[in-house]
Amino acid sequence: MFNQFEAELYQRLQNYELDDPTHEFGFTRHLMKNHGWTEHYAYRAIAEYKKFAFLTVVADYQIAPSDAVDQVWHAHILLTQSYWEEFCPNILRQKLHHHPARGGKAERAEFHHLYRQTIASYRHYFGNPPQDIWSPPEIRFGKELKMQRISTRDNWIIPKSLPKFKFNLIKFSFVLGLFIFLILGKTVIASQNIAIDNSQNYILLYFYTTSLIIFNCLLYYLARTPKKQPYKPQLDIYQTACLAGGKKRVTELALVKLVHKGYLKPNIRNRTFTIVKRFGTELSHPEQVIMSQVQYTPEFKKLIDNVINKYGFPEIWTYLEDKQLLMYKFWGLISIFANVGILLVFYINEANNIGLYTFVSIIIWCFVDTNLINKSRTHWGDYVLEDIEERENSFDPIQRFALYGESALSGGALDDLRQIYQAQRKEEAAAASCGCGC
Repeated sequence: MFNQFEAELYQRLQNYELDDPTHEFGFTRHLMKNHGWTEHYAYRAIAEYKKFAFLTVVADYQIAPSDAVDQVWHAHILLTQSYWEEFCPNILRQKLHHHPARGGKAERAEFHHLYRQTIASYRHYFGNPPQDIWSPPEIRFGKELKMQRISTRDNWIIPKSLPKFKFNLIKFSFVLGLFIFLILGKTVIASQNIAIDNSQNYILLYFYTTSLIIFNCLLYYLARTPKKQPYKPQLDIYQTACLAGGKKRVTELALVKLVHKGYLKPNIRNRTFTIVKRFGTELSHPEQVIMSQVQYTPEFKKLIDNVINKYGFPEIWTYLEDKQLLMYKFWGLISIFANVGILLVFYINEANNIGLYTFVSIIIWCFVDTNLINKSRTHWGDYVLEDIEERENSFDPIQRFALYGESALSGGALDDLRQIYQAQRKEEAAAASCGCGC
């Protein structure tokens, strides 16, 4: 893969040591102290810095570092004698200057472009970059730019986002049933002033609650079969978007692709889109639909709602159902009728307690069956989606939007589109919090 010049350069970089063995507190320890890195991560960041330095010499364009690599670069420049008198002239054999960013929308878009070019060159020489050091663009030019140096001695550091955990619906449902049995059941009985034998009715309530929970959990499990299939289907970008975020994600993905390709220009102030260039058969069906509708409804929310209601792209949803990646919707109807049937059985046998049983049924149905209807992926669909996420190109904004939605928007016109999303979300939140018309 390397020619002779590149091989010699890479070997010089590998042999170069940033830590001075005569110093007790060396370069690596300095990185660990200032950034809170582990020793292992610091060594890996230094190794990636050397690869970055290699690319700055062999590439014919400006190389854009990741945040971690940039921090190593900053620290190395501060060792002025080592950097300017040894590293640049003897190892790189050319000067490597660090130019501060001037800011502005145009430069931000240019850095996104350079960063993606850098990743392409990295892959050519070294394979896929580690994502914990080379972050995706929306993170590299998003939250990583907002990092600050703080004193851990004087400040507590509390993360804004809670750690992710896997929600087990079946276990939660059984805990909910016990909670209803011990607390809510007694409260409802007391509130209705029903003069009944407590022991008999608590046993009946417990039997009713647990049987209803078990039935719903089994129904939920059956609805999400199968767990595996012999072959994984190859999904295109729109099928992936539908699997990850439903029909709305498909429509939004088409809009994002058109903005990214330069067919549409977003207007942040009005939350509208202007057609910039004509289109032909080179666009996919969802993109052609968006282009045909945007001239009539250029407003963001109306455009999305209109396309979903009028078109909906049922062929994509049907394909995913045929591949057993999505649950069939009739499971939701089966669940409703079955729960009503169980309620009627208890009503016939214990008419006096219909209010209590109805209350318990509604609670269980809200937590179990609503999840059943809304979570449309099967177990097999979850497995396929996780496999796509593991293999996805972290530096392709279109693929990342298909998987993760608006949080992946970053760079140039996509920054404008993200601001439209944020403004729309704020408006909807304000309307929801002020429903009285004030």
